[in-house]
Amino acid sequence: MPLSVNTLSITPTASGKGESYRKFFQAAIEIEVGQSTSPVNDMTIDDLLLQDVSPSALMAELDGHGKSASIQMEDAYSFLRSGLTKPDFISELPRAWSGPRSMKRGRHNRQKSASEACLTIGLRIQPDVLYPELKRDKGRSRSLGFWGRFLTFNCDPERFPVTPWQPVPSDISDYRTLMNRLHALLSTTNDSEQSEEPTRKVLTMDTGAHAHLRHIADWVKGQMLGQFHDIQDAAGRAAENTLRLASNFQVVCAGEGPISYDMIDRAWAFVYWSLTQYRQVFVLAMQPPPKPVKLEQSKPPKLLHHQKRLHEDMQFMLSSIAACSRPTINQWVCQQDVAHRMGFNKERFLKTLLWLVDEGHVELVGDEDNGMIRILPARPQHTFHTGPELLMPPSW
Repeated sequence: MPLSVNTLSITPTASGKGESYRKFFQAAIEIEVGQSTSPVNDMTIDDLLLQDVSPSALMAELDGHGKSASIQMEDAYSFLRSGLTKPDFISELPRAWSGPRSMKRGRHNRQKSASEACLTIGLRIQPDVLYPELKRDKGRSRSLGFWGRFLTFNCDPERFPVTPWQPVPSDISDYRTLMNRLHALLSTTNDSEQSEEPTRKVLTMDTGAHAHLRHIADWVKGQMLGQFHDIQDAAGRAAENTLRLASNFQVVCAGEGPISYDMIDRAWAFVYWSLTQYRQVFVLAMQPPPKPVKLEQSKPPKLLHHQKRLHEDMQFMLSSIAACSRPTINQWVCQQDVAHRMGFNKERFLKTLLWLVDEGHVELVGDEDNGMIRILPARPQHTFHTGPELLMPPSW
């Protein structure tokens, strides 16, 4: 299985897409700049990143056995309108992600065949540019398995003001360490291409990493009809993406040795978070604009059996939120996932949610259809006036 990782970053204009592109590929750009003082056969940026996003150019790059290519677009609009996303070719792209299967394409009386190809795609695009393209596509490329293979990051403050997790800015010294490491890896790749040695190496996992990955895969499979019911295409590849990302972590951070439990765990934290971003882009953003939420001031129930039922509903909702937020407590979860799990009608669901918000047990942001919910830390010495004190879900 190749270790390529596809990425999709959605950010508004003037938010730093160009700068992030130049920073991340600085090592490759510096190699190109140094070409004038290096031997003629040294690697250049054109050897690392495919600039022509046409089917013929891609097949020319992958023609043969075990060839690799990388498409990294600072502004992905040209990619979405290129021949690679046309109906007669987009179904071929997942083959270069999956590995052993070959890609074949004939043109001008010559057939090109790419066996065990490895293709990496990284796209950066504005939300107002991407969403109309996805609606025009009518879900075709997603159904063919193209988008489900991408790790997704969505920064769209207008539609989704709350991002469940954001990385802490790293120190510039960490950035220089990464660039120095990529310099060394690119030099090793260049040396292998000039020699007759195989350019690909086989990575293995230790026992703990293998067991942890199997546990993740089984847990995701059990959630296919639960919290992942609307993004099964992406969730079905979450375990494999975890392994791919952990493998890259191992090569860049450790260099040698089998993939460790820690690398699998770190990769899974990112992949799980990416699934929430994928839902925002390919499910929630494709829905009609939501209506503003209208929460009226709640009134305490008067009848005893109403109090008991409300308390039971609130306890059930807390447990459902906790179940959807696994494996991390206090995680932001989609309101629709909680409603799907509880099975309440809309009026009963919103009434219960309002009481939990008023009592300070949960926090709600967004609207009544696409809101995000999380459990707040338990408050000391709190007494709930409608019945026994609510039992907060345990930490894990």
